[in-house]
Amino acid sequence: MPKINIERLKADVAQARRDRPADVGPGGRRLTGAMAIVREKLAALETLKAGGATWVQIAAGLAAQGVTQGENGEPITGRRLTALIVSVKRQLARQAAKQAVRERRADPPILAPPETIRPRARLAPELMASKGRTATSAASLTEEEIREANFNRHADLFRKG
Repeated sequence: MPKINIERLKADVAQARRDRPADVGPGGRRLTGAMAIVREKLAALETLKAGGATWVQIAAGLAAQGVTQGENGEPITGRRLTALIVSVKRQLARQAAKQAVRERRADPPILAPPETIRPRARLAPELMASKGRTATSAASLTEEEIREANFNRHADLFRKG
């Protein structure tokens, strides 16, 4: 197994990030921005379609404004536009379904951050100095006296009779 130098690995990763062109995604495919445009303008595109335009005509209008597809930057086609619209609608439906499940959950509300809910660690009462007694005088109690004090403190929890 080769030995890995973490500092060099960090530098190599940073260099690879700098060398990647801005219009190439993590998988190496060219980013055209068509999905983002469809996601942002979905309502307007559907309004155009409802007004009588075909998807091919809408795609031609988008292509005239510079929207492209694929590796070669070809103008977007009606078929690609409809595929993007279906994909965006599917994503929106998934998000809406997840949100509906979240809203139906009967989880109790979180009233405070978890850090404030946990009790702080403390010393046992017999180890703490209190009201003039020092830790040494508390330690001078016998085991029987400590047991009896604890019993008396919790006597209401035991059955009577």
